[in-house]
Amino acid sequence: MEYEINGNFNVNCVNCTPPDPTDPSVPGVVDPAYPGTALRRGSSSTDVSLMQTYLNALNAQYPQIGRLTVDGKYGSSTEAAVRRYQAIKGLSADGVIGRNTWNAIVSEYNTYNPQGPDTYPGTAMRSGSRGVSISKMQTYLNDLSRFYTAIPSQTVDGIYGSNTTTAVRLFQKQFGLSADGVIGQNTWNAIIRVHNALTSGSPTKVSTAYPGTVLRQGSTGDSVRFVQSYLNTISVKEGGAFPTVVVDGKYGRATRNQVMAFQTRYGLNIDGAVGPATWSRMITEYNNAI
Repeated sequence: MEYEINGNFNVNCVNCTPPDPTDPSVPGVVDPAYPGTALRRGSSSTDVSLMQTYLNALNAQYPQIGRLTVDGKYGSSTEAAVRRYQAIKGLSADGVIGRNTWNAIVSEYNTYNPQGPDTYPGTAMRSGSRGVSISKMQTYLNDLSRFYTAIPSQTVDGIYGSNTTTAVRLFQKQFGLSADGVIGQNTWNAIIRVHNALTSGSPTKVSTAYPGTVLRQGSTGDSVRFVQSYLNTISVKEGGAFPTVVVDGKYGRATRNQVMAFQTRYGLNIDGAVGPATWSRMITEYNNAI
């Protein structure tokens, strides 16, 4: 028999029992997984926010834990709440969230909360943030980038850098959110919702707003990426009706030719520029294609 931990099969396990995901002594079987570094007084990160959120939820089962302010700062109140939880669960009551305490909190939280590991961690994530929740968002955005190709792929490293900020901003623009590149609760929920819809085979239609100025050869930026991405998808749906291009945000001759071919096919003014009429028809045909 083989068993699976975090998507990897243990091929050397013969006639063994799969690990119990609620056993805090078993590393790597909870989601989100332990970040690898203990959290203690003085720590400040989205991982601390996540633990504060989870402990607040577990307060319904253990009122003696108390309620915490979810601020991502591991102060005396968080340390005291962790000590109380550890004492309840028979863990070493040192007030530090090491692997065993992390696994116990996460596995018990997931038992009581249907949303489980997709729960918003409680504080916004932005450039400079680090933590397992960022790794989760990077993974989900990478999944989305293979379908919504204007979104760039990125390294899943739990570090909220410029590439993650760009990916978030491009996601937000496509789904009617404030494009600030920050993952607050609305953006978190939208990423989860769009990701779940995609994995269930019902992709979410985009509502990408016209940028307000005509795009033409020499233009650059997010809106050019949308044009390239959307026209590529439409072309594939139409059996290669016109050329596809690299999604790089640069409106060169190839993109101009692609736009002209699209305009020709759909009876638009053939000028190789994307004004309001071409943009509107592009969004309609893209949503029809997905």
